[in-house]
Amino acid sequence: PQDVDNMSSKVAPGMEISFTVKFSPEAKIDYSYDLNIVTEREKFIVPIRAIGCKAVLDFPDFLDFGRAPVKHQTKRPVIISNIGEKATKWHIALSSICFSANKTEGILEIGQSEQLVFEFCPQEARVYMEKLSLSYDNLEAEVGLKGESYTAEVYLSQQVLTMKPTYVGLTYYDYVELINNSNVPIEYSWRMVKSEKDEKAWRDQLITMLQSEESAQKVILEDAQLDESEEDS
Repeated sequence: PQDVDNMSSKVAPGMEISFTVKFSPEAKIDYSYDLNIVTEREKFIVPIRAIGCKAVLDFPDFLDFGRAPVKHQTKRPVIISNIGEKATKWHIALSSICFSANKTEGILEIGQSEQLVFEFCPQEARVYMEKLSLSYDNLEAEVGLKGESYTAEVYLSQQVLTMKPTYVGLTYYDYVELINNSNVPIEYSWRMVKSEKDEKAWRDQLITMLQSEESAQKVILEDAQLDESEEDS
């Protein structure tokens, strides 16, 4: 406030008195001021706030990635624009590893736009419902994310290979076909177990066995060294 009518006065019981506060901003920014009112018995504060220019980001309220095969990447471009009256820094936070973005923070000037690419890579067949948080200019907005995943029609021509009797020193070959009847290319690898979860469990079990064997060998070595010391003495 540039000018405040601060003349002291009295007011009769049941009556009221008004004061005029003049506001003359010098820039398009936020202003904050507390007006102190003091009486014979009490003191209270009247907050005065003026909001200046604000950044306003134009961003979709909801992103739907549709249906996608398990472990297949689906990308969707999105435009983020600053339609407000000042530049702002923005930040995006994602709560799920199945959803990602090529960029999670940046600065937008007035009237500037930028393209972001969001990616959906599901790890199992189900419906995914998540949210991302968009923060800028002391504001925060939530954007819904949805994607549905299904198991692609990919299979082997035969589940069991029966190898015919073969003479020692000779080699017998048989063939199996990997058939992809889906509408997307797939990446594959041959493993000893059927899933990453089972593979991790198998590796953990193998590591535990190796650690147990190492501990047992260490105990045997320590006992042997102790026996040698007793014989020398």
